[in-house]
Amino acid sequence: MKTLLKIFAGLIALLLIVVVAGGILLGMFFDPNEYKPEIKQLALEKGGIQLEIDGDLGWSVFPWLGIEINQIKVNYPGQPQLAELNQAQVSVELPALLSGNVKMSSILLDGLTLNLEQSKQGNNWAVAGAAQPSPESTPETAAEASGGAAIALDIESIAITNGNISYNDTTTGSKVLLKNFSMTSGKVTTGTYFPAELSFQAEQYQADKKQLTVDAALSAEFFLDLAKQQYNIKGLASTFGLSGVAFNDKTVQVKLNSDIEANLANQTATLKDMSLSAANVVAKGDVSVTNFSKPVISGNLNVAQFSLQALLAALGQPAIETSDPEVLKAISFNAQLGGAANTLGLNKMSLKLDDTRFNGSFAMNLATGSIAFNMKGDELNADRYLPPASEQPAPASSNSKAKSTGYSKEPVIPVELLKGLNMDVDLGLTKLLINQLTLTNLELATSAHGGLVNISKLNADMYSGTLRNSVIVDVRKSPTKLTVNKNISNIQIGDLLMDMAEVDRLTGTFNTQAKITAQGDSVHAIVNSLNGNAHVTMPDGAVKGIDIAQTICQGFNNISALGIDADQVDRSTPFADLSSNFKFTNGVISNQDLITKLDAITLRGKGSVDLPAQDLDYRLGLTIEENLFKKTCAVNNNLEGVEWPVNCKGSFDTAPAQLCRPDTSVLKELLKQKAKKQLEGKLMDKLGGGEEGSKTESAKKLLKGLFGN
Repeated sequence: MKTLLKIFAGLIALLLIVVVAGGILLGMFFDPNEYKPEIKQLALEKGGIQLEIDGDLGWSVFPWLGIEINQIKVNYPGQPQLAELNQAQVSVELPALLSGNVKMSSILLDGLTLNLEQSKQGNNWAVAGAAQPSPESTPETAAEASGGAAIALDIESIAITNGNISYNDTTTGSKVLLKNFSMTSGKVTTGTYFPAELSFQAEQYQADKKQLTVDAALSAEFFLDLAKQQYNIKGLASTFGLSGVAFNDKTVQVKLNSDIEANLANQTATLKDMSLSAANVVAKGDVSVTNFSKPVISGNLNVAQFSLQALLAALGQPAIETSDPEVLKAISFNAQLGGAANTLGLNKMSLKLDDTRFNGSFAMNLATGSIAFNMKGDELNADRYLPPASEQPAPASSNSKAKSTGYSKEPVIPVELLKGLNMDVDLGLTKLLINQLTLTNLELATSAHGGLVNISKLNADMYSGTLRNSVIVDVRKSPTKLTVNKNISNIQIGDLLMDMAEVDRLTGTFNTQAKITAQGDSVHAIVNSLNGNAHVTMPDGAVKGIDIAQTICQGFNNISALGIDADQVDRSTPFADLSSNFKFTNGVISNQDLITKLDAITLRGKGSVDLPAQDLDYRLGLTIEENLFKKTCAVNNNLEGVEWPVNCKGSFDTAPAQLCRPDTSVLKELLKQKAKKQLEGKLMDKLGGGEEGSKTESAKKLLKGLFGN
């Protein structure tokens, strides 16, 4: 915008140069058209531009010093054509000008065309190598230049028609066209309001493909006081029709109405009774700005209730699919604007999302871009906003032997985005329902500065217990480093499973503490670099419906002569003091001390899970410590103290039924010993109960031959 203003000011200066030159020539009673070469030379020397005048020059002398120029072209030496002008007319009343006032007849600019080109070599609107003015050399304002004397304007009307501006940046492939620009005004005088209207069409292209089209029309009454540097706009009414790729070729109407007051001397600006509407969204408020160098912003903003789904439809976007079709239809927002200098602050901010209310604040430093955001909400049922349930794909065949292709090496951590973050966020929610789970007192506290993201709080209360977690992501150096601290205490696992899957199979209090580190930007790198420790405990629990006693008794009952009534066994398995430690070493999780008490049974486990190789090698051992379940399932003393192992070994793609199998060698050995003793007893009876030593020895040799020992 500054560049366009400079170009426009340059054209006005050019007209003044021509007026002065033409005035001199007129004073000598010569036809100015005969002096086009001198005018062109003067433009080159004074303005540094090449000027081509293809049309006629017209002059008037007294009482109006006027000029009419037709068909001129402008460019900097060695640069593509910058501007064209079909016709310009301007005249100044000499007696008024000599008295310090500017009184003009109508100003006409027709067919103004600006062609702005940006390339790797530079641009066509500045002289190559030209020094830019320093802040100390910034031109004075009109009031300062005249020693504070008032300058009075009196212009019959201003008309700019058929204006066209193009900006083409070959370095980015972007192009912007401003077409059919027109502006008309009533009589322009200092110190009183005058009407003006403006309209244009704008198009934005990327790689020669149109992305956005804007049809704009503005009207208002304007007030100018050059001496006091006071500029007001009353009754601004503007409409913008937006269409393009982002809107799926639909047209979105945007309207802005407001009264604007600006005092450059006091560095203040105010938007009063502002109303901004886009499709079905209407925002209203008042905004004031003081101290333009370090602005202090105050005011208020209110967005009336609207439907997000209706807004998306108006923008040509698909609706958000939700489980509850009635959500996202009642959204509203309001806030007070205020804060320190150079800060955009939203205080007493309130957001209503259907039945949920959020309150908080927002502040952005306009100099550094840093953000501080605080928001607390009451109760949110997130299940209403989740996509509707869909049919799940059929599970893969259990006979599949194909191994997973492994973990992706594509980056999943947006390193550059995280490096650019400069923010502090504190979010909270009193109650959250999600995936049938109920969480309360949720907290999320995050600071992100210079590539160090510290999620110091990722907390919630749930099912009589607590979750207290923290995460650090450090992308300041490569590779990315991740640190996770997890602390889960006193979660009632039975209530959790009931809400998650309506499964009433397990009760107990779940606890875990873990500290895990990893590095890298991809899933592959993270999995292969997992290191740390975790401790899990679960005291005083019970497994329901999957009673180990029933399974063991039924198995024993299939062994003849044990005499077990499996139907009498209690259909639950209480356990106590489940405890275990896990160690992570470059993605391999090892565990050597899993232990829990199941009534008169002890369950032990040890082994490892190799995440990089996607393999499992784990052994579970069940030991009967005493007579199993007392009277309901008497067990032969020979089975006490014997470990019954289950080996789980294979890849992650192995079918569960094939992954874990009991170690039948132990059972075979017990059966073999039992059968041997029974047969030995029968043989001894037949041989006389062992009265004769020769018979006994013969029986033993026979058994040894049968059983191989």
